[in-house]
Formats: sequence, C-alpha cells, structure tokens
Amino acid sequence: MLSPALPSVYLSLVHNPALLTPQLHIAPLSKTANKKRLGFCRLSGKEAALSGNRVGSDNFEHPDEGCCGGESVSGLSDGEELVRGLQSSSRLREVRKLHSAILKVFGYSNVYVVNNLVSAYLKYGKLVDARKLFDEMPEPNVVTWTALINGCLGLGYETEAFQLFGDFLETGIRPNAKTYVCALNLCGRRADLALGRQIHARVVKGSWRSLIVNSAVVNFYAQSGELSCAFSSFDEMVEKDVICWTTIISACARQGRGEEAFDMFSQMLAGGFSPNEFTVCSVLKACGEERALRLGRQLHGALVKKIYQDDVFVGTSLVGMYSKCGQIEDSRRAFNAMRKRNTVTWTSIIAGYARKGFGHEAISLFRVMKRRNIFGNDLTIVSTLRACGSVEALLTGKEVHAQIVKNSLQRNTYIGSTLVWFYCKCGEYETGFTVLQQMPERDAVSWTAMISGCANLGHEPEALEFLKEMLGEGVEPNPFTYSSALKACANLEAIHQGKLIHSSLNKTPAVSNVFVGSALINMYAKCGYMTEALRVFDSMPERNLVSWKAMIVACARSGLCREALQLLYRMQKEGIGVDEYIVTAVLSACGDIEWEENPVESCVQSS
Repeated sequence: MLSPALPSVYLSLVHNPALLTPQLHIAPLSKTANKKRLGFCRLSGKEAALSGNRVGSDNFEHPDEGCCGGESVSGLSDGEELVRGLQSSSRLREVRKLHSAILKVFGYSNVYVVNNLVSAYLKYGKLVDARKLFDEMPEPNVVTWTALINGCLGLGYETEAFQLFGDFLETGIRPNAKTYVCALNLCGRRADLALGRQIHARVVKGSWRSLIVNSAVVNFYAQSGELSCAFSSFDEMVEKDVICWTTIISACARQGRGEEAFDMFSQMLAGGFSPNEFTVCSVLKACGEERALRLGRQLHGALVKKIYQDDVFVGTSLVGMYSKCGQIEDSRRAFNAMRKRNTVTWTSIIAGYARKGFGHEAISLFRVMKRRNIFGNDLTIVSTLRACGSVEALLTGKEVHAQIVKNSLQRNTYIGSTLVWFYCKCGEYETGFTVLQQMPERDAVSWTAMISGCANLGHEPEALEFLKEMLGEGVEPNPFTYSSALKACANLEAIHQGKLIHSSLNKTPAVSNVFVGSALINMYAKCGYMTEALRVFDSMPERNLVSWKAMIVACARSGLCREALQLLYRMQKEGIGVDEYIVTAVLSACGDIEWEENPVESCVQSS
C-alpha cells in the first residue's frame, strides 16, 4: 500500500522506471537545487543528540573510479594519506582534526576524500556532521548518497532515509550494488513490499545480481514476512555464504517455523559452512519455540562452550532457550556463567521464572537489576508484573507501576493490559478498571484482562457489562474474551446472555476454538441445558482434556451416569489419558456403576 505522505519514490519508479537501470546516467542537480530540495534532514536538537549513538556503517574503503566521481585515485597522493587516517581513526577527535586538514587542502571539491570523511562521521553516529558535509559538496556521487541513506537508516531515521532515497532517484545518478542493498534494507525495515518488489525487479533486469545483493533480497522478503519469496530467492542463488544461510534460518525462527530452521541449518552444515554467532542465536531461538531441548543442548556443548563462550548474544539466547523449554535451573546456570549481560539477558531469566510460577525469584532478580542500574525494556516490565501477579505481590507491582508512570510508559497498550491483569489478579479490580480507562487505546487483550479478572473475582455482572462496552467500542473479542464471558454466564446461570454470546460466536472463527467449546459446555451444563452441552461437544472439531473433563463431569453431576461412563470409554478409545480426577468425579456422583480401566470392549455395567 502506498504511503500517502511519501509518494515520490513510487511515482519516480512508475513514471520513469529507467531511474533504476544501470544504463541511464543523468547529470545530478546543482548544489543550490540539492540544498533546497534536501532541507528535510536537518535534525532538531533532540534528534542531533540521539544521532550520537555509534552505529555500524559501510566505509567504502576502496571505491572504484565511478565511486570517486571520475577522479583518478593516483592523482590524490595527499588525499590518500588523509583517507588512510580517516579509515584508521579510533576516536572522533581524530576525525575532526583530519576534517580541518581536508578543508585546508581540498575544501569540498575532492569527492573521494569527502566521501571518506562522511563515512568516518557516520561510523561514529554523527549524522548531523555528515549531513553538513553532504550539503557543502558541489556534486555528491553515488557513494555519498548511499552512505547518507545508510546512516539515516542505521540511526533509526527511516522516514528521512526513505525521502533521501526518493531524492537520489530524481538525480538520475547510477545506483551501485551497495545502493540496492541499502534500499532493500530500507524496504525490509519499513515492510514496504510494493517498493521492495520494484527494486528487486530492477536488480534482476539490470543484471545487478551478486552475493551481497542477493542476500539483501532474501533479507528483504524475510523482514516483510514473505517467507515463500525469501525461499525462492534463496534457492535461485548460485553462490551462498554464511550470511545468506543465517538470514533464511533467522527468518524461519522468527516466523515460528522451527522445523524448517533446523532443516536449513542441517543443509548449511552439510554444505561445509561454519555457523557464526548470529546463526547460533537463530537456531537456539527456534529450539526454544519448538521445545527442542536435545538440539539446544547439543549446540550448547558443541559450539557455545568451545567457540562463543563469551558472546553476550549467544549467552542470552541460551538463557531464553532453556527457560522456554522449561529448564529454569539450566537457564539460571547459563545466566550465572555469563561474564557480560545486557537488558535482554536479564529480561529472559526474569520472564523464565515468571512463566514457571517462581514469582519471588523473578522479583528478586528484578531488584538486583535495578541496584546495578540496568535499565529494563517493555518486556522486562511486563514479565515483572506477571511475576508480581502470580504471587500477589501488590506493593512491588505498585512500585513497578510508579516507574511506568515516571517513564511515561502507561500509554503502551501491552504494558497497560498487563497492569490491568496484575491488579485484577491481586483482587484490586477497581484499580485495574482505572488503568483501563486511562489507556488511550484499548484492544482485545486489555479488555479481556478486565473481563477475565472480574469473572475470576466473582464480579460476573461487571464482566458482562465490560463485554458490552468492548463491543460498543468496536473491538472484536478473541477466544479468551468469549471464554471469560461464558464463565461469568455459567457462574450466574445466565442462560439468555450465554445463548446470545453463543449466537455471536457462530459468526466467528472462534466457535471452533477448543477452549471456547469447553466454556460453552460448562455454561450450558451449569444452566441445566445438557442437550445443548452435548450438542456443542459433538460438534467440536477437536477436543482436549479440558473439554472431555467438562462434558463427563457435567453428565455425572446432572445424573446422566450412563452417558458419563460411555464418554469415559470413548475418551479412552480415542487415546486420551483418563486422569484420576475424572474417574473420582464420576464414581462419587454415580456410586452404582463400575468402571473398568482396561475393558475388553466398551460397555456399561450397572450394578
């Protein structure tokens, strides 16, 4: 979909597609025109301060003749010395000294030297200085444009990078491979599938395919969520390296396709490629999502301990993998073994403890994190609130809430929803409602937190009232919303409202959800409508232990002992384990029947 505010890039490509072809080389606009047209990128004071973050950047260490604006490198003996100084500089102060020397010797006329000066400033994240140089250059060339676009992108100024790329196209300067790579990275970051496809088409048409460009194409499709296109582009690559293998493995891991990530990793190893730290992190992520503990342990022993022992990102991935696989002790050992930890490391271990129900341990780690002045992210806050809710640590949760307000994070929908859940979990549903009211945007998750909280606390009428408000705001309930509302109806024995919810459910995909089905069975059974409960049970496309338990126990408690026992045998026949709770519930409600745990054939025997 085209961005209404920034149509120039698309219009340039649609009306003049030759702008991205290698054959066309129109002279760039004048210095005055450049300055007038490119004034957008002058940063505010706050933005200038932010641009001090150091980011990686291509240094264009060996530009070819075209990259040097046609000027012979051999004629730049003094310039070569200055360029070597720029490329070997280890401090920003050295770059500024060399800047002064360059101005005295060349001014802004030597494109080759100034390009390296632009790249040196971008290496230290000084986008404002780089931009000033760009504005002073009489005729920036493709290296200058590409370096500045990449600098904006690296510092998070995606809108400015996008506009700058549009202006570059209008100059008619011939793009090089790095320009295409940068443009594809920009489109991937923005999930701009339309423009990225056009650039890909120009890469193919202009015979710009190379290892680095092809890898950027794969990465673009992966970032845009088009995994099938990423695979197609990957399969078409004649030459592959560890970077493109890692790109496709990482894409599979991000999109929850762990088995494919493992398969690609296996192919990569079979091809003789050694994984780098990013490959290992991606495979460990897939191991955590797929609960592939065995492979995770193998990676830990074969690669991490021997090669990447001190890598903070690999260590963090290990902590996350073990915690997601339910091995919290192994996760803690991996955490303790790390010499360096970052915010993500701390968040992973806190989230792991919170998921396993070890709220006090998670809270303790959060306090250590605070004492060491390690700033948390949104997920740290959410995980800590989850831990507080699991052990009803109201005071600690309120401390976290105070920090959220202090840091102006209460507008975050994810954090706000977790706060609502936390207060309801601690029995403070009125405070939870206040948080809900103060949220600028309320989604299905935040409303469901309120509805389920009320239903669990015995405030069923309020839960149903919140459901009405949610629908009034035009928010579509999710399966958990429906399950919570049906629970409230069951507790109230409000069959009329329950039937209305069931009617609404029939118009949505949620009706086939196993948890919603179980909630419907429970609602009808508690209201005494066993025929409807059985009808819902028989119409369910899939059933789990919860739905079987709900139906069997409902039959037994309603005096339908024969039906309950038939369901028990049916459940056993379908290969679902019959637990002691179900058997005990049936036998206690129907004392005059006999249950054969391993019957020769399904039957009902009455005494």
